[in-house]
Amino acid sequence: MDKDRFEKLKKQEVNVIRSLLKKQNEMLGQSLLHLDHLIYLQKSISLMSLADIFKVLAGKLPYILFIRYFSLFLFDKNKKALSLACHNHPGLTEKIVLRQGDSEIMDEAIARGSYVLESDYAQSRFFHGTTNSLFEHNFFLTIPLMIENEIIGVLNLNDNEKGNFNVTDLDYFLNVSEFISLSISNAQSFEKAERLSVTDGLTGLTNRQHLEAALMSEIFRSRRYRSPLSLVMMDVDYFKGVNDTFGHQEGDDVLVSVASIIKSLCRSHDVAARYGGEEFVLVLPETNGSGARNIAERVREEVESHRFSHEGKVHSVTISCGIAELDIEGDQSFSDLIGVADGALYQAKTSGRNRTILGGGDEIFKGG
Repeated sequence: MDKDRFEKLKKQEVNVIRSLLKKQNEMLGQSLLHLDHLIYLQKSISLMSLADIFKVLAGKLPYILFIRYFSLFLFDKNKKALSLACHNHPGLTEKIVLRQGDSEIMDEAIARGSYVLESDYAQSRFFHGTTNSLFEHNFFLTIPLMIENEIIGVLNLNDNEKGNFNVTDLDYFLNVSEFISLSISNAQSFEKAERLSVTDGLTGLTNRQHLEAALMSEIFRSRRYRSPLSLVMMDVDYFKGVNDTFGHQEGDDVLVSVASIIKSLCRSHDVAARYGGEEFVLVLPETNGSGARNIAERVREEVESHRFSHEGKVHSVTISCGIAELDIEGDQSFSDLIGVADGALYQAKTSGRNRTILGGGDEIFKGG
């Protein structure tokens, strides 16, 4: 080999090595930037409530992922529905709920348990040649958010400043999605534990322990500000007969339905609780006995008109109600107020059921 050819090949080799080193440095720099952003994200969304996590993601995820638009849907496997949790799409409503089948691409990501990447929106089999002004650079990516093979949501990403998408980007996006999945799962578990500590597991109403704390607080507030306070105790009539005739599952369904009726007729500051078994309690701030009677009667009438169906058989139930109004001038305790309401409820039961009685008086309101 002559000297000139050798020097030429040597120069070419040096240029190739320089090019490789430059590319390697660029990749290393990009990896370090990605790592820095991952750490930043982890610090931003760890140990937060769901609402806080979604707020942070809406503001920071485009910057962290170098993308223009994203949307994140939570997946409810029992209802088979996707609900929009956060996004940065202009004009998109916050209360979108999609049933499985409404979104082909998210359905496929959920079914596969793996990401779906399309390089060209217009040519995608999911969008059949349609166009969208939000897809300036065409590509889009849908990633199922998973915890131990359990899908908890779906993350949709599209468009970036570079105008292209590569394997390094994909690895980074998948790593970020794992951070997001873990943070959402942790927040959901924490909030579920918090709810269970203050709510009844069957009906979703306040449990008895939290009721006592809430009622004592309302009694203190009522006396301090000299505002009325009433308590309603409700009991499902002949509930044992429901269990004996239709089974305990139907009995539970009846309790859930009654609880739903009670919640639907509550005001925002009322406290609705399951007191035990088939008994419910309503704490009604800023409400005197007469006002409590009106609310109790609305609940009683709504329950009476409700029809339950079990294995083709239609049946109904009624409730009895007892009311106690706090004596602001007296020294009634939590137990005293409960005792008055319970006594009125007992009177409603023994005088025929399906009626409302105001404790400390002779007023009886009877159903038809």
